[in-house]
Amino acid sequence: MRPVLLHTPMRRTGVTRTVAYRPKRLTVDTARQVIRRARRSAAVVRVNETTDREGSSVHVAHVRFGPGRWSDVDSVTDIYEIPTQALTDLWA
Repeated sequence: MRPVLLHTPMRRTGVTRTVAYRPKRLTVDTARQVIRRARRSAAVVRVNETTDREGSSVHVAHVRFGPGRWSDVDSVTDIYEIPTQALTDLWA
């Protein structure tokens, strides 16, 4: 089964380009914990269900941390690609 992929684009204060880090692999449990923690810290969290390029069902969680969390960063966004099958296996 495919792991959860985390993409993190970030924009530094005064810089016009966005820095995007290499995708990181996470377990479903770790992704759920991090997303839950982000909700408690007042980050904006949106979860959508869609399909990937191969037609497999995935949930995409978009977590946006606003300015003020880091000194020289305007915004940080975490995007989690969670295979729906992994979520349903978790509850089975």
